Formats: sequence, C-alpha cells, structure tokens
Amino acid sequence: MSDTFGEYSWAVRTYECGPDGVATMASVCNWLQEAASLNAEALSFSKSNFEASGENISWVLTHLKVRMSRFPKWGETVSILTFPRGGRKIVAYRDFVLFGEDGGEIGHATSEWMLIDLASRKVVAIPEGVFAAANTVREPVFGDEPFAKLRWDCRETSSDALVFRARRGDIDLNGHVNNVHYIEWLMEGRPEAAGACRELDIVFKSETLAGEEVRVESVEVEPGIFVHRVYAPDGRDHVLARTR
Repeated sequence: MSDTFGEYSWAVRTYECGPDGVATMASVCNWLQEAASLNAEALSFSKSNFEASGENISWVLTHLKVRMSRFPKWGETVSILTFPRGGRKIVAYRDFVLFGEDGGEIGHATSEWMLIDLASRKVVAIPEGVFAAANTVREPVFGDEPFAKLRWDCRETSSDALVFRARRGDIDLNGHVNNVHYIEWLMEGRPEAAGACRELDIVFKSETLAGEEVRVESVEVEPGIFVHRVYAPDGRDHVLARTR
C-alpha cells in the first residue's frame, strides 16, 4: 500500500450515538475530520506542520460527500482508510473508506479542502508537496467528478426557520464554527430521527464566528430527500446541503 494512505481505528463511544444505539452522521463526519488531520500530520502538511515552519495557514473544508450503507453501533470498532487525491491550484481532494468491525465496507466519503491565511482569512495556493502525495493506487471512491452543484431555489426566508447562536464551544482551531456543528443544526430540519439519513452532500460557503446567529431551513424535495440552507440573518449563505 502507498505511504500516502492512513488507516485509523477506534471504538464507537456512547456520546457518538443516537437513541437507537448507533453512530450519527455528525459523529461519522467528526471521525472523517480526525482521520484527515492525522494523515495530513503524517504526510507533513497539517496545521501544526505549517506552524512549525512559520506559516500562519490552515486547512478549511469546503465540500463533503458521505454515503453510508450502515452506521456502526455503540462499542463497535470502526476503521477509516483515507488518502489525498490530488487537486488543483487552490483545491485539494481527499477520499475515505469506512470499515465495520467485521472488516466489511460500511461507507465512503470524499472531500474538498482549501488553505487559508488565518490572519487575512484569504485563500492561499496549496504547496506542491500536497499534490505530490496524491494516491495513485486506488480509484476515487465516487469517480472523478463526485460533487454536484447544490442550489437553494427559494430565496424568501421562512418564518419557520430554526435559529441557533454559535457558542464559544462550537469554535475550532481555525477560530470559526466547526463544520460538524452545521451538520448537527441542519439535521434538526429533518422530521425523522437524524439516524435515518444515509447520504450527505454539503458545501461550506462562509464562516460563522462565536456569538453570531444562524438560521436553518430545510425542504423535502422528494420523499426522504431534503435540501438545507444555513444562513446569516442578512441572507448570506453559510452552508447548502442535500440529505437522504
């Protein structure tokens, strides 16, 4: 196996499960983020690696697509195989394969990342070393063009929009709301248990800071398929997503 691959395992904790005793989509996305960080560290292009070389830059997730055939249960050991998948000047791709305790595949995910200057909050070019570490062994988990363009067709805000306020505890190493909290918020727009969601396609468009208010709207466009919008009171989009 290529040295660019990383595989990480852990047991599902009680607090990562819903009332049915299985892990939630938000928990899965937390695992993906952790696996990505660990592999980036091993390949010498994590946030801490950049800091060590005097660069005030960090990765931000801009697009994520997850498809689960099943969710692991409390106490089950789950493993995630992850690898960088190339990219272009300001965008890098990373794939994931999830395995259950029996070694069978239980899910796949792909992601798109950018680097930002933490002082200016502007996008910066990705170092060539990131692209040099791209996997050349395994096929992309969703093909070469995995991301669909997400749209929110209704521009009139709803009086039924859910309202959340970003807490200090929602803020991550980059100084803004962690991506998984958006997933938790938008799942509140699904009328059934969030555990019923097996697929997530989400794009992150702008950041939210501590104390800021966000609103969440969700519309069922087909049976079991929802589109979601997380936005600021001024109408600026933070997140667009599709779940099923």
